[in-house]
Formats: sequence, structure tokens, C-alpha cells
Amino acid sequence: MTKPQNPKSPTSNPKPPASNLVISLLLLAFALRCYRLDAQPIWWDEAISIHLATSTVASLLADRAAHIHPPLYFLLLKGWVALSGPSAFSARFLSVWFNTLLVAAIYSFGRRYLDRRTGLLAGLLATLSPLYVVYSQEVRVYALLPLVYLALLALVNRLSRAPHNSQFDWLLLIGLEVVGLHLHYILILAVVYVNLLLLLRLWRRKHELARWLASIAVVALFCLPWAIAVVFNWDAVLADVGVSDPFVEPVPLDYFVRLLWTFQWSGLTAAPSLPPLHSASLILAGLLLAALVFLVADARTRASTLRLLAHWGVPLAPALLLWQAKPLSHPRYVALFAVALLLLTGYALAQLGRRRAAGRVLAALTGLTVLVTSSIALHAWYCDPHFAKDDVRGLAARLEAETTADDLIIAPWQDWSLDYAYHGPAPIIRPDPADEPATWSALLTHAGAARRVFLVNYHRGNRDRRGLIPFTLESAGSLSERWDFKGLYVRVYEPDRPVVPPALAPADADFGPLRLTGAWVEQNPPADTAVTLALRWRLEEPVGDRYRVGLRLRDLDGWELAAADAYLLDDRALPTDRWTAGEEATTYHVLPLVPGTPPLTYTLSLGIYTTDDEGTVHPLDLLDTAGNPRGQSYEVGTVILAPARGVRSDPYRVVPDLPPLPEPAVLANGLLLEATALDRQTVAPGQPLFITLRWRAAAAPLPDLRPALILSQASNILATAEDAPAGGRYPTDRWRAGEVVLEHRRLTVPPTAADGPATVALVLGERCVVLGNVEIAAGEHVFTPPPMAYEMEVPVRLGDVAELLGYDLAPGPYTSDRSIPITLYWRALEGATSADYTVFTHLLAADGHLVAQHDGPPAGGTRPTPGWLPGEIITDHHEMTFREPYVGPATIGVGLYDSAPLERVVAATGDTSVILPSSLNVEGQ
Repeated sequence: MTKPQNPKSPTSNPKPPASNLVISLLLLAFALRCYRLDAQPIWWDEAISIHLATSTVASLLADRAAHIHPPLYFLLLKGWVALSGPSAFSARFLSVWFNTLLVAAIYSFGRRYLDRRTGLLAGLLATLSPLYVVYSQEVRVYALLPLVYLALLALVNRLSRAPHNSQFDWLLLIGLEVVGLHLHYILILAVVYVNLLLLLRLWRRKHELARWLASIAVVALFCLPWAIAVVFNWDAVLADVGVSDPFVEPVPLDYFVRLLWTFQWSGLTAAPSLPPLHSASLILAGLLLAALVFLVADARTRASTLRLLAHWGVPLAPALLLWQAKPLSHPRYVALFAVALLLLTGYALAQLGRRRAAGRVLAALTGLTVLVTSSIALHAWYCDPHFAKDDVRGLAARLEAETTADDLIIAPWQDWSLDYAYHGPAPIIRPDPADEPATWSALLTHAGAARRVFLVNYHRGNRDRRGLIPFTLESAGSLSERWDFKGLYVRVYEPDRPVVPPALAPADADFGPLRLTGAWVEQNPPADTAVTLALRWRLEEPVGDRYRVGLRLRDLDGWELAAADAYLLDDRALPTDRWTAGEEATTYHVLPLVPGTPPLTYTLSLGIYTTDDEGTVHPLDLLDTAGNPRGQSYEVGTVILAPARGVRSDPYRVVPDLPPLPEPAVLANGLLLEATALDRQTVAPGQPLFITLRWRAAAAPLPDLRPALILSQASNILATAEDAPAGGRYPTDRWRAGEVVLEHRRLTVPPTAADGPATVALVLGERCVVLGNVEIAAGEHVFTPPPMAYEMEVPVRLGDVAELLGYDLAPGPYTSDRSIPITLYWRALEGATSADYTVFTHLLAADGHLVAQHDGPPAGGTRPTPGWLPGEIITDHHEMTFREPYVGPATIGVGLYDSAPLERVVAATGDTSVILPSSLNVEGQ
């Protein structure tokens, strides 16, 4: 790099000694890096560093061979903490030392290869750089890496400028490259770049070119032992990198560029969330771009500008590929290249400051923007809690106040941060959920004998995606509390029985590509805790979808009282699209119960589904032995709930947000109504209105009280529900003092209801509580059949529910990539209101198997059968969607079924479906 020649004015003022300025910069850099050095708690990565530094050398090397970071930094740190101790301040001070040296190094580089002013300005920028201040306050290697990269660039300049290089220079380059590659693998980008520079500059000097080739060979030789160790642990390294993580989405390019730019000027990954900082960094980008245009347009500064730009941009460019391979990669990995950006910015400020007015104005604006950006970022780092590390200290303080020697703390796998903050009596274990046998063994040994178990986890990520540990603790006890801290949370479990792996009973539920082969369901959990279950699956054929399981707990009336959904993950925590045919996997689930659930017997069912990019749910059919669909839900078994334990908090985060009454309503002595909610404000005839009630027994025993729920218009009572809570199965004389009971009731608007407002009230004896008002939207009842494309010769009667009069069928051609519209015309009969019936429209292949369908309430749910008047005509539209690719002749079967017992309505012919007279042919796509 040619040092620019700047004419000196014979009348210029004497300059202050450079040494004084550099010492001032070093002192300021040291002060900024030491300020609040131990204010932040030791976090996950730092804890790994300290843990390795306090381990044996053999353990350290074995650990690093199976991870994405080489061992040299940790060996250096080991020597340092042996002298200074493992406290947060002393361990971080090693980074302070290295990064303070960077200020002197960047000044020396700028002065030697550019000019004195550039060196000073670059040194100032490095001093104030929030990026380097932040990573000087971490027990990680990132404060040292820029120093190594700068030294490599200096050696390249030295080797390429001298006509005959000494052997010492080449040995120094070899040593520096070997050191860098054993500090962090990201140095591969720097080593490749500086060797390409050497190749270009030494191309015509054959003797030096031979030395260059020899240096590469020697570096490779020195790196070979560690490379062999990594190869032997390649699977573990890939797992640590996370390149096969199926739940990591690619990083959009525009987001990546913005994040990388703001990070290099702020050191904060959350910088885009701070508008002033984000705006300042964008303004700085524009100003620096304008400055580069000035410098590149001038022949005197073009070469140096482009070289500095290459030192920053060329090794940084492959980072895009790195982020595509591992989108969760942290931008700190490429923080070392920011030292070239600081040199480039310092050079731009120095050169523009010598120009005329426009250049000086641009230099002043750029310098001011850098100062503003740095000030905002430093203030955020030092003072803004939003940018603070995870609150491990606050968590540890709470644990110290709560735990005893009889308790157990479970920290995330490979997270030692709590060990450096917690000084209480309870032991800490870190089971690896990926190693299921070892996890069961650890929990059997430690959790079963514990008084309480404190499970620590992070909000932003979960090493136990399968939920093995929460399942184990919940099945051996119950969750009593949850504490939240910045970045972390703690679940407190109270074991009341031994930890025992579940013994799954045989099951057989065929969902096509997936088959349920075993199930275990916990019995007698308290009604305010959770139900645990384990399921064993077998993949019958490879699939391209990631299936989820939906778990539902329902009472005898079909009310859904609890729900949980989760991906099906194998023992590697991989979803179904990564499973192999024939593979079996056990999944573990926790189904939280809403406080107030009555202690009764319930049915537990499951369904399998996937979702598309728009969030549309696509369920799998449950198949019978002939391969025909028989619904989409499988009943796993029944669950008997024990009386509630009386948990006062909401550790499961499932308490419904019911609007409380201004004051609890007293319906009887000792019976309080605390909250209520109507599920809708507008309801049509035939549609159900669902009401949720939260009761509390202020005293016990209570008599058998049966408040009546009434829907009325003026003085006309439209519907009444009068029974004991839970459909009469949990009368008030069984309630305990202080017990909370959550009740669901249903009122169906009769078909004769008129338009207008209606009142929902709760009545018990002489006491009445108005719960709210609804608007009844009564549509027009049509009794004359409209014109239809295909009229049945004789209306087909389906029980006493309805007659099928005819239908409209969309004209062809028909292909399996498009749904087939059909409209049915029904005449209501006297029994239509006896149940809430579902209409099915099935497209049947020539061999009778189902190829397309649509099941749903009449008219898309706007005309449910409980709202039909005898004799009225209902127009009912459906879209039959193909379940599989199909070509060939087909027929259409339609009918009705009661959705609760899944029983079809029998036609007058004795059949359970009506085959329409139209036949159609499905063509190829």
C-alpha cells in the first residue's frame, strides 16, 4: 500500500507529539473497557469459557474437538485465570488487555502504511467503538481476533513491499496464521484473504512465491493434528453448528445486511430495535458512501481507498454463506473485520479534512455521525436494561432465598452460568435431553428424592424441544410456581411420587403415513395441574410434511377443557420430514388444566395435522382397516382427575381471561359468581351461545344449588339451561370451601326467535344476575324451492332431519388440483333441531374409495340444523377438496351425521349416504 504524499505548508503549526495522543487514546480506551466491567452477569458463552478454563487440559481439548471453537483461546484463558482468578472482572480483563492493545496497533498500522492523521483518527475510532467496548467486556475470543487480523495485514504489507524478505518474516506469518486458526475458525476467511493478497503481489517473484507455497504447507502441517481430532468428532461438530436444525429459517438478505452494518457500529444485535441508533447508522452509511465516491474519484486516494475497502469487504462477503448455512450465527463472528472499516473511515476523515469546503463539511458530518452513533450505543450498553444480559444474578438471588439442601436445580445442558452466580445449598445438574437414557438416570437419581425441583430455562431457546424433562417432573409431581426474569424463567415442581419411565400400552391408530403404536396417560392428576402422556409413533412411509399432534381433553358433553399442540419429534428432536420409513419415536406431552376444572372423568383424544405457509390446517384422516376415513380424531383414553391442590398462581399460563364482575354476585349463601363471558355478541337462530361462568365456594358444605341460565327477549323466554354445574356431574354439594369451579353452558337460539336484542341472565330462586346482552339476527325463512340444476325425481328423506330435493354441480372439466363446487338443497323436517348435524359431500372413485370431500355444517355454519323450521328450504354450498391425485370416473355421495357420536343419519332406503345420479370424470392435470 503506497503511503500518500501530502504537501506540508511551511507555515503549519507544530503538531503535538504523537506519543502523547496515543497514550491519551490508550488511557481512554482502557477506561471505557474497564467501566462497569463486572456489572453484567456471566452469561451462557462466558460460563462455557470459564468452565473450560478451570477444567483439565485433557477435558478442555476433548470438549473443543466436538464443538465449533478451537482450543487456543481457552488455553490462554486457563493460564490467565490461574493467575488472576475466575471472577467476572478478572476473567474479562484478559479481553480488555487485548483490545486496548488494538488501539495502539491500529494507530501504528495507519501511521506506517497511510499517514499519521489516519492512524490517530483510526485509533480514536477504535477507542470509541461500541463493538470493541462490548466484546472487551466478555470472556470470549472476539476482542483478540481484530488484533490478529490487523497483524496479518501488516505482515502482508511488509512481505509484499520488501524486495527480499527475511526468513523471520515468513516464520512470523506462519506462526500468526497457526495461532489465528486455533483461536477461531472464522480466521480461515482472514487467512485465505491475506494469502490471496500475497499471491497477487508475489506472482512475479518466483523465489518469494516458493516461500509462500512453503508457508501454506507448514501452516497446514501444524493444523493437521487438530483437524484430525475435529474429523473424528465431525457429527458432534455438525450438531453444535446446527446446520441440520430444521426449525431455523434462512435469514433474509436485506435483514442480514442491516443487522451486520448496525452491529459493526454498535456491537448490539438488538440495535435495529432502538430507532435513534438505527437511524444514525443508516445516515452514517449514506455519508460513508458519499465519502468513498469522493476518494475513489481522486486518483491520489483511489488505490488506498480500494485496498482498505477490500480488507473490510472481501473477507466479510463469505459471511453471507455462513449465515445461510447457520442462520443463528452471531454477527460477532465477523467483528474482527470491522478493524478494516475503522481504518477506512479514519482514512476518509483524514483525506476529506484536507479538501476544500465540501470535503471538510462531509468529513465533519461523518465524524459527528460516528460520534453520535457511538454515544447512543455506549449509553445503551452501559445504562439501558433492554440491552443487558440475561438476569442470571437476579435468578440466582431468588434461588438462594428459596432453596435448601433438599432441593434440586436443573440448568440447561452445557450452561454453567448459574454456577458462577448461585451460592446456595441446592445441587445443580445439567442433563442432556438428547441422551434420553442418561436423562432418565439423572432424574431418577436426583429428582425423586428432592423436596422441590427448580427447572431453569431461557425464553429465546430450548435445548429440550421434546419436553422430556418437564414431562418427567410433571408426571412425578406438579408445577407449583413459575418465576420470570429477563431472558430466563424458572418452573418450580413439587414431586410427590417416584420418577418412573412410562410403560406404554399398545395402541393402534392409522393416520396413513403415521401410526400410533403405544400410549401412556397419567391418571389421577389434581384438577388444577396437568395431564401427562407419552405416545409412540411409527412412520409408515417417508413424508415431506412436519406433522403436529393436537391433544384435546373433553367432558362427556364434548366441551373442550384443555388443549395442547406440538410437533412430533424423534429422539434427535427432528420433525417427521426428517424421519426414515419404519422409524419409531416416543413423544412426551404435558396438557395443562385450566384452574377450576371439575375433578371428573374426561376423554383424551388426538389428531394429526400440518399447516401450510398461510397457516391453513390440513388434518390427516384416521383410517379403518380397509383404509377408509373414519374421522380425524382418535380417542386415546379416559382421564380421572383428582381434587384440585389449590394452586394460587397460574404457573401453566392457562387461566382464561374472563372479565370479572364489578363485585362477586352472591347467588346463595356461600356461592359466589366471580366472572362470566359470552362467546359472541350476535347470534342467529339455531346457533349456540356459549357462556363461561367462574364460581367460588365461599363456604362448605353447600346444598345442591342449580342456577338457571336464561335467554329472553322482553318477557319471552327463548332458551333455558338449568342443571347442576358440569352437566349435572359436579353438584355444588360436592364443592370444598374456597374451591373455584369453571363451568361452561350452552344456550341454543330457537328457530322461532325474532330479530332484536336478547338478555342472558342467571337466576337462582329470587336472585337474578344479568350477564349480558346479545343481538339475535334472524334471517328470512324460505319455504319455496329455488331453481336447481339437478332435481331429484323423488326427494330423498334422511331420517326425520331433512329431505334432499336436488343440487347444483359445477360443470367440468374436473382435475384433482382444484376443488369441485356443489350446492345441495334441503327441506327441513321435524327432527332437524334434535342435534347439530354435519353435512358430508364425498367424491368416490370407481372402486368406491374416497378421493375428495368436504364435511361441514350447513351453509358454512350460518344455518345450523337446530335453527331449521319444518318445511323451510336451506341452500347449502360445499367445496370438495381432493385428498390425493386422481384420474378417472367418480360419483358423489352426500348425507348427514351427528358430529358428537359420529353417527350417520339413515336414509329411507336404508343407506347412510345418498349417491347422486350425476357421474363425472376427473381428468389429468
